[in-house]
Amino acid sequence: MKRCFSHWAFFALASAFCFAVMAGCVRLASTLLPQAEVVFFRNFISLLLLLPLAFQQKVSFKTAHVRLHLLRTAAGLTAMFLYFYAISHLPLADAVLLNYTSPIFVALFAGLWLKETLSWSRKLAVIIGVVGVLCLFHPSAAIASLAGLCGLISGVLGGLALTTVKRLSDTEPGIRIVLHFSFWSSLFSAVPLLWDHQVPTPAVLLLLIGLASIGTVGQLLLAHAYKLAPASQVSPLGFSGLVFAGLIGFAFWGEVPDASMLIGTAFIVCSGILVVRERAEPMPTPPSAAPHFPIGKND
Repeated sequence: MKRCFSHWAFFALASAFCFAVMAGCVRLASTLLPQAEVVFFRNFISLLLLLPLAFQQKVSFKTAHVRLHLLRTAAGLTAMFLYFYAISHLPLADAVLLNYTSPIFVALFAGLWLKETLSWSRKLAVIIGVVGVLCLFHPSAAIASLAGLCGLISGVLGGLALTTVKRLSDTEPGIRIVLHFSFWSSLFSAVPLLWDHQVPTPAVLLLLIGLASIGTVGQLLLAHAYKLAPASQVSPLGFSGLVFAGLIGFAFWGEVPDASMLIGTAFIVCSGILVVRERAEPMPTPPSAAPHFPIGKND
């Protein structure tokens, strides 16, 4: 039993670490390239990594749910732009934390759109999450800014994107959902490059490839953890990414959280854990991560 626990816990923690490192890479890349270009390369490199897998599994791009795929892309891509902006202008742990509010909004959207029952546990989770957000947005906090608002909206849209993924997963294979997101996101994020771009140096290009690869590794590690243990056990460990992000922010940028940040974090983490444990489904990954594969609790 202990050996089994150590296996899935290791993969879950390693995945959270990868996502935190990726957030740090996003911040660094955003100082070297226009943000729109970072978003484009993140999606395009992900598409290149995905195509061989789709070809191997003989998954067709053809779908009867184009509108849902476009809705998922619009929500997910906008969340990514806002998340990248928050990462560039907020302490790293703050930006990651705001995105980790997405499970709260998944619960709300699932109730309103998918007609899932909004149980007392979910209602309590929403209330606790709102209290946590209010703790963060006090007047003297750096998070009470445009960047903080962008980070919070990225959590809302991330919740909408993952709810759309849940809706699509009833009829679509996971690889097709990811393929559509990568394709449309690459196409739409390329538009701003028509008027704002620069040729990345070999070193910057290597950073972008590394960023995409780390995100892919993080997603694969998380998927493997879900194969070894129930999602209700694995998902709460995803919040360890906040600790890793805080350590990276302190080590490289000297960022130190204040008391209200720690209190707000505690509320939001408790809220998220309530949601993911009840839903027994994988916790949403950050928008900068590899596009989400729907993973059933028996996968």
